[in-house]
Amino acid sequence: MRAFLALMALAVVAAPAFAQVTLRPGHPDLLTAGLSLDTETVRVRVTEPRPTDLGLVATTVERDGDTITMRTNADVPRAGQVYDVTVSMAWPTLAPIMRERSTSGSTGMTRYDGTTVTGTYGRGDWEPLPFDITLPAEVFFPEALPVIARALPFAEGYTATVPTFTSERRIRDYTLTVTGQQDFERADGSTVTAWVVEETSQGRGSSARKYFVEDGTRILVASTTTAQGNTEVITEPVTEEMLAAMNAETPAVELRPGLDRLDLSGLTDYQGDYVVKIVQPIQQDAGTATRRLVVDEAAGTVTLTTTTVIAMAGQRTSETAVAAYPSLAPISVRSDNNGSITDLTYTADAVSGTKTEGEADPEPVEMAFEMPAYAGTWVFEIVRLVPFEEGWRGAVHTISSEDGPRETVVTVIGREDVDGVSAWIVEAQAPEGGPVEFAVHPDTREMLRTRLQPQAGVIVDIVPADAE
Repeated sequence: MRAFLALMALAVVAAPAFAQVTLRPGHPDLLTAGLSLDTETVRVRVTEPRPTDLGLVATTVERDGDTITMRTNADVPRAGQVYDVTVSMAWPTLAPIMRERSTSGSTGMTRYDGTTVTGTYGRGDWEPLPFDITLPAEVFFPEALPVIARALPFAEGYTATVPTFTSERRIRDYTLTVTGQQDFERADGSTVTAWVVEETSQGRGSSARKYFVEDGTRILVASTTTAQGNTEVITEPVTEEMLAAMNAETPAVELRPGLDRLDLSGLTDYQGDYVVKIVQPIQQDAGTATRRLVVDEAAGTVTLTTTTVIAMAGQRTSETAVAAYPSLAPISVRSDNNGSITDLTYTADAVSGTKTEGEADPEPVEMAFEMPAYAGTWVFEIVRLVPFEEGWRGAVHTISSEDGPRETVVTVIGREDVDGVSAWIVEAQAPEGGPVEFAVHPDTREMLRTRLQPQAGVIVDIVPADAE
């Protein structure tokens, strides 16, 4: 028995337990001495289940005496991260001074003075409202979390609570835990030994994150999160050389009506019935879609009629678009989106018509454009007609009454097996939102699958009904 107790005592000594501490600005556990804060750009990408680039986050860092100012622009729409944020904090205490954040749906500004926080916050079209709050103790802002993760005592099991305040979420506590070391492979293929710091929090919008901090240098190598459907998302710094390589793509070929750069062999009559289904994070039928294309060479027209019904969301959209044959120059478009009806007529350099919301009187629509452009609804068909050469890129120019002129970049990715067919995979990237992936039959140019990822971890497929 004495020997057993002695072994237990040794085990306790060998694996010390750490009491969870609550960090405040200037806490002695914040080992900020020697840390560098540098201007950098990080890439956000999905690693599992399918590698996909989501976008970039660029941060510039300025230092004025004991004040650090960081300005960040995030352009990662598929992960719900499109915002600009500017923060200032004292160095080396990490005490917050100011935070200003804006998105398409909200804007907020906070000034920190010890335990007093003041500022404004507004959502949508509402005028920002002021606030003046006294907190029980000093806090951080969330943008300091990556710095705090780098500054912790690196001992396995060390755990700290990090209280934060923002104009949009007010008080939120985060927990940082040092879980140990592991080898991490960088984007350039090199491997480093890194300390792993896990971040968790409670409340709406919370997610678990891991920071990988290089042993010795305390450089943040990367951070990872797990989104819906077990989608692994990684954020990692990229060098100027890597950015240059990412931007060194094949120049896009201009695609406009009349330029004769499409393979018209696929522009034939067809009628297709499709199923819209969610495949991640759950498998569920979401709705149906139909497309009918009628080519009238004698009349010199192509007519496309589509209907999409997303029953689970109560949405029904129907559209009839007429274009010239074979140029696909738009002639007219009539759409009905849950009772919102738009009637448009196109000429060589203008679009005009009306838009009617419910029982309201029609509102006139007028827009001029300088160069020929397609109607946006034809992008689906144009994808089927591009040259099937791996790496080929085209810029599809469209015009709409709501968005004006737009450029959608179409890229031929390569071949992939889709239901036993070696289909061509073509990706279309509009100015906003994530890319849409199309799988096209190599011979018939039939659309075998349309895949959308409206947000990280969510995948929606549109497939022919007879393939079900």
